[in-house]
Amino acid sequence: MLAAGGRTGSTLLQRLLISTGEIMIWGEHGGLLLDALQRFVYGMREWIDVAGGRHLAQFAQQGWNSWIPNINPAHEAFLEGARAALWQSLAVPAARLGFPRWGFKEIRYNAAAVSLLKTLFPDAAIVVLVRHPESALRSMKATSWYELEFNARPDLFLERWAALSSSLAGTRSAVAGVLFLRYEDLTADAEGVIAQLAAHVAVDQGRFNPVALETRLRGITDQPAPLDGHDRAALAAPDVRQVAAVLGYDLERPAPN
Repeated sequence: MLAAGGRTGSTLLQRLLISTGEIMIWGEHGGLLLDALQRFVYGMREWIDVAGGRHLAQFAQQGWNSWIPNINPAHEAFLEGARAALWQSLAVPAARLGFPRWGFKEIRYNAAAVSLLKTLFPDAAIVVLVRHPESALRSMKATSWYELEFNARPDLFLERWAALSSSLAGTRSAVAGVLFLRYEDLTADAEGVIAQLAAHVAVDQGRFNPVALETRLRGITDQPAPLDGHDRAALAAPDVRQVAAVLGYDLERPAPN
């Protein structure tokens, strides 16, 4: 499950999926997991194509007494290694907890992560979650890490929101097996969204516990903060307005809480 930045409701959706008892959705990992695997998978593919692909064929024909300084296994071996890394790190611990299926949620990845996951696991069911930029900003302002991560600057937060939202939105029609959700739809039509989720992840709808949506665990003590002039100016940035329109958000109207 990939969300377009912080305060998008990803933990709410995480809890809902776990409530089925079928799928363990591990929490965030700071973007570290796939960043490393992306370099491993695609970097080695490029290296093998450019530097050493022919050396393996030469070795197979001539053995040790051939030109093999850049010999490496075929790229499929590295794909299998990346799959095994995720399987051992996430699937095996999930099984120990009694969950036959597994996944994770992260708020820092873009469409490249979707591509990598589908390369490694073609049958993976991926959920992309976005939220109205004004609501996300108001929620972010109430956190202690708004200062730490964004220097309390709305423009920096919304730049990331726009970049991630735009990139992930592009997977809606381009990548099979992606369910695109808006946080507002989740809160306005819980039953309808649960039906979509159930069909997408192939779990009986009755397995989802709606209490997960009724119980809001904010992770912070403060209520969403009011917006000031700097916030309004950042929301009026062309990139933010353009991405908001693509997602179906009208910035001229008050955002939902």
